[in-house]
Amino acid sequence: MQQRSWRIWLVTDVYPPDSGGSGWSTHALALALVDRAHRVEVISLNPGRADVARRCYEGIEVAEVGLRSARRDPRRRLGARDYSFGLLERYLTGRLRETPDVDILHAQHLHSGPPTIQVGLAHGLATVVTIRDYWPVCLHGTSWWGSANCPGCTTANLTSCMTEVWSWPRPAARVMVGWAGRRVRARGSAVASAHQVLAVSEAVKHRIEGEMPGANLSVVPNMVDPQRLEAALSAAGDGVSGPYLLTAGKLLPTKGFDLLLTSLGEVGCPLPLVVAGDGPMRAALERQTLALELPVTFLGWVSHERLLRLQRDAHAVLLPSAWHEPLSRLVLETMGLGTPVVAWARGGNPEMISHGVNGWLVDDTDDLATALSELSLPDVRRRVGRAGRERVVTCYAPDVVYPAMATVYASAIETAALAGPATRRKV
Repeated sequence: MQQRSWRIWLVTDVYPPDSGGSGWSTHALALALVDRAHRVEVISLNPGRADVARRCYEGIEVAEVGLRSARRDPRRRLGARDYSFGLLERYLTGRLRETPDVDILHAQHLHSGPPTIQVGLAHGLATVVTIRDYWPVCLHGTSWWGSANCPGCTTANLTSCMTEVWSWPRPAARVMVGWAGRRVRARGSAVASAHQVLAVSEAVKHRIEGEMPGANLSVVPNMVDPQRLEAALSAAGDGVSGPYLLTAGKLLPTKGFDLLLTSLGEVGCPLPLVVAGDGPMRAALERQTLALELPVTFLGWVSHERLLRLQRDAHAVLLPSAWHEPLSRLVLETMGLGTPVVAWARGGNPEMISHGVNGWLVDDTDDLATALSELSLPDVRRRVGRAGRERVVTCYAPDVVYPAMATVYASAIETAALAGPATRRKV
């Protein structure tokens, strides 16, 4: 299938070491491609920079494109295209004049997706985009507002979601509905025109294809390499004494940490909870913790290596969720380390976890109480932890996922060769 080493640019919104799960998933892909003799460069966006900087991270060359001027320009922020579009389009076009022998442009997220697709099509390059949440059909990418999953971008829904997410007065949000609709449609048009569109889970695919039936959409999950995870760990722990439960992530309403605290308060679990992460809900969650008299430690943001150590040493990792979690890297990495996971039965979580076999899926407090009770049995905990690691090895390791990715790349290259450059096409 693969005739030669491909030159691949991975274009992403964020990249390690300072990134969340989407950046680390892009990094795992980059390492897997390099291990298989492909030539890889990462092009990452940086809203805080005004220039372009180059660096190397774990052997991967990274170019950081600064977006400060576009981020501060209201004309760009309120355009039909996301504010990153023009700057990234010009950067990629200029780079391709200098380096024309690129085979594949693979966009990784919201701000990097549409401009990368535009440039790839214009130059006749194989153009691939990975969908890590719901941004092609949702202004905020979460498909969630009003403490519930959103059924779609109607006028009423867009008005309410902009009022909630941005704290706009409702009349102002209503005036901006037309703009919001144009932006979502522009994203969808871009995605539909890519040679290959990848969803990280069946849950994401189902949500996207319902509103974009013309997209060439398939599922290729994130990669996790258990051996690399273990190699990144030092032997020492992180100063958390005794058995503890761990949860982690950005402290946002969609993540459901308030649901977790409420459930733990009702269960009366004796184990302390460690929270690794930060965000706008932290103060409210700390107040909730005090009201419920729960033993909770908020660590704030921690490095990826420290988070891995916390995952490895935890009694269990809990992943609450209010929205439909697309495909949690926290779950995959925890399972890869052999630590049991308890996750809310939302989105892509049931695709990773078989309840009671390699983890637990919960919907309410009673389910959580049952899972924690079973976790108190050492034999059960060890069995589930081993099964979780085996699940990652057999379904999400690079040797398993890479062949599917290579097939996607080969198909995109063939399609691009037949179509040729689309220099007049706008997406």
